[in-house]
Amino acid sequence: MSLDEHEYRRLLCSMSLGYAAYHVWSLQARRERRFNVARLLAAASSVKRIRAELAFRALGEVGNTQENIARALAGLEPESIATGPVTGTGAISRELLSRAAQALAENRDLLANELGDLFVCTGCGELIEGEIDACVVCGTVREGFHTFRAAESMGTLGPTSIMRRLEQSIETVKALISDIDEQLLTVRAVGGYSIKELLGHLADTDEVFRERAWLILELDEPRLPPGHPPKLAKAEIYRTHPLGDLFEHFQASRQQTLGLLRGLTAAAWRRTGNHPIFGVVPLTHQGNWVIEHERIHLVEMAQLRHDLLNQHDQFNPPVLPPNLVAEILEGE
Repeated sequence: MSLDEHEYRRLLCSMSLGYAAYHVWSLQARRERRFNVARLLAAASSVKRIRAELAFRALGEVGNTQENIARALAGLEPESIATGPVTGTGAISRELLSRAAQALAENRDLLANELGDLFVCTGCGELIEGEIDACVVCGTVREGFHTFRAAESMGTLGPTSIMRRLEQSIETVKALISDIDEQLLTVRAVGGYSIKELLGHLADTDEVFRERAWLILELDEPRLPPGHPPKLAKAEIYRTHPLGDLFEHFQASRQQTLGLLRGLTAAAWRRTGNHPIFGVVPLTHQGNWVIEHERIHLVEMAQLRHDLLNQHDQFNPPVLPPNLVAEILEGE
């Protein structure tokens, strides 16, 4: 094996492991609602993925698709080589990660003035904070970068998709609570919450979103109210509420939200508010925020419904898979 091949194999192993590590850590940060930290980790994951791909290609491991399928069926087994450190090895990465470590030590996410928009060059994997015309390492133009902007940190759905998701949630919730004994809806998963609590929490969150949307539409760059919507820990009161009242509360709130947003122009969706964590963000950012939050809890409700209907035992309450555990830290 030549020295070049040895180095490329080392890079392939190192960067692949780094990609997996940063990717999973980014998902965990999103679960903990540390969205700016998650954005940083996702950018770092992209750096490692691009550099692993460059090493993989340099080793001649990529042919045409027919050849690649044949190799996939045969079982690709690259030689394993000691890698050395797989994360946080570059000066920029260490600087950004140190900022994240300081914020987390203070039990909070990075703030808007502590982390700029991030860009990853697809040509060489260079990580850049802030706008730039071209990569200083390989010259790739800005249009060739992967972007990790604060304004897109919640997702990139446009107005049509946002409205469709908001409308669909009413029927989704209705299906999740139908044909199930109301008593079961009060049963909590181990370390989690009941379907009634989750439903009440979704209504609370929708009201917060509608308030923010109204401010953005009515005022010029308003300061959006900080803090998390009423946290799940405060949703315990909903366990004693009749199911019909809870669903009516959610449906009425969502219909009001849809009424506020329906018919908005593209320019209206681009109106902005000043968020304490994400800085100046458009209305689409907040639309993606409420949808992402809701999606997590709808999956959680679906899993809980499945477990309750198929294996409920009062002495053995459901245990949700780790990836479905509700948010565990305060944050947006």
